Amino acid sequence: MKGVIFGIISLVLVYGNSCTTGKQEDGGIFVEDADYIQIVLFHLAQRCESCMAVEQETQWLLEAEYREEVMAGKIRLVPLDFQNENGKKAARFLRASGQTLYVVKGDSISDLTSAAFMYASTHPEHYLEALRKALDNYLR
Repeated sequence: MKGVIFGIISLVLVYGNSCTTGKQEDGGIFVEDADYIQIVLFHLAQRCESCMAVEQETQWLLEAEYREEVMAGKIRLVPLDFQNENGKKAARFLRASGQTLYVVKGDSISDLTSAAFMYASTHPEHYLEALRKALDNYLR
C-alpha cells in the first residue's frame, strides 16, 4: 500500500509540472534576439485540450526528429503563461494577444497559431508539417 501511494505521489511530482517543458533551467524564459530557435507557446493558467495537444505534439516532434538540435541548444520549447511577468513581457514584445504559437529566431517570427490550435488535437500531422517546415527553414 505504501508503495502504491509513493508511486502516485511520484507521478504527480514528475508529471504535474507539464507546463515546464524544454530544458528545466529555461523555466519558460523567452530571450529577445536569441541566436537559437524558440518555439514560444503562450497559454493561460487554465489550459484547454487544444493547448495541451499543441505542447504534446511539439514535444513529440522535437524528441522524434530534432533531438540533436534540442540537445545542442539550437531549438528550445518555451511555454509561457500570460499571467506571469515573463509571459506578459514576451507577449508585449511578440505582440501576442491570446493563446498563440510562434517559432522565433532573432527578429524573424513565424506564426503557427492557426495550424497549431486547429489541428494539434484532431489532425496533428497537419500541425507537425507546418512546424517541421518552420524549423527546417530556420535551421538552414
